[in-house]
Amino acid sequence: MSKAKTICTVCNYIYDETIGEPRQNLPPAVKFEDLPDEWDCPECGSQKEMFQPCSCVSLSVYEQTCVPHAKTKAEVNEANFRITSESLVGEIVAEFPACACTLEQYGIDFCCGGKATLAEACKRRGVSADKVLSELKVAAQTQTNINGEQDWKRSSLKALTEHLVSGYHNPMRLELSRIQALTEKVARVHGRRHPEMIEIQELFARFKEEQEMHMQKEELILFPSICAIESKQAKYAGCGNGLEHPIAMMTKEHDEAGAELSRMRNLTNSFTAPADACSTYKLLLLSLAQLESEMHQHVHKENNILFPRALELFNSAGSSAKQTQVVL
Repeated sequence: MSKAKTICTVCNYIYDETIGEPRQNLPPAVKFEDLPDEWDCPECGSQKEMFQPCSCVSLSVYEQTCVPHAKTKAEVNEANFRITSESLVGEIVAEFPACACTLEQYGIDFCCGGKATLAEACKRRGVSADKVLSELKVAAQTQTNINGEQDWKRSSLKALTEHLVSGYHNPMRLELSRIQALTEKVARVHGRRHPEMIEIQELFARFKEEQEMHMQKEELILFPSICAIESKQAKYAGCGNGLEHPIAMMTKEHDEAGAELSRMRNLTNSFTAPADACSTYKLLLLSLAQLESEMHQHVHKENNILFPRALELFNSAGSSAKQTQVVL
C-alpha cells in the first residue's frame, strides 16, 4: 500500500511525502510515519492520529488479485485532453481513480453526486473550476504510476461485483458492528455532556440495519442478475421491466446512506473530537470519517461504473435475456 499521500479525516488536507510541508519547514521525502507524534495538521490543527492513507492512491489486496489494465502514457494524455469543466465528476473518477483525492480535498461529491459536471460541483462548493481542473489533470498523470491498478470500466462485471463484495461489503459488515459498539459506549459515557452523541448512536443503529439489508439485496438478487446477463444465462438474466427500477432503488438507498453520514458529520463538526474526548471517543470519530471515505469509493464504483455498464449491457441484450423479473 502506498503511503506517499496521507489525508486528514477532519479537513481533507493531504500530506504528500514527495512535496513535504513548506509551512512547517518539512522538506520532500519526509515520510508520514517519521513525523513526530506531536505533529499537527497545518490546516485544522488535528492530531497525527486523525490521518489515514489516501484510499484513492492505495492498492487494496483485492485489487492485487485482479488482472490489471494499466493505462499507457498515451491513454492518459488522450483522456487528459478530454477532461473539461463539463465532464461529469463521476466519470472523471471512473476513468482516473487517482483524481478522487483531489475532489475529496475540495469536498466534491463524486459518488452520489457523480452526475454533476465539474463546473456545477465547483460552483456548489464555491471553488474555482479552472483551479480544480488543472489539479485533476496533474492527478490523472499519476495514473501511470499506480502499478496493477484495475480498470473497472473494462473488467468483467462479474469481477467487479466480486470486488465490491470482498473489498467493501464483507469488511463493512465487520466495521458496522465494531462502530456500533463504540457509539453505544460513547453515548453512555459522554451523552450527558455531549447529547449529540446520543443522536449519533440512534442514527448509526438505523444506518447499520439499512446497510446490512441493502448489501443483502445486492448480493442475493441484483448482482447475480447482472452476472447472469453478462454470461447470457436466461435462468436469472434480466427482468420484465428492465434493470432500471431495481438499480434506481439501490441508487436511492445510496443517496439516503450518504445523507445519514452527512448528518453524522454535521453533528460532530466534521468528526472533530472535543477537548474532553477520551481515546474511545476519538477512535469513534476517526472510524466514522474512514467509513464515510470508504463509502464514497464503494458507492462511486456502483453508481458510476457497475450500474451504467449493466444497464447498457441489458438494453443491448436480445429478448431471450429479458424473461425473469428482478424484485428487490
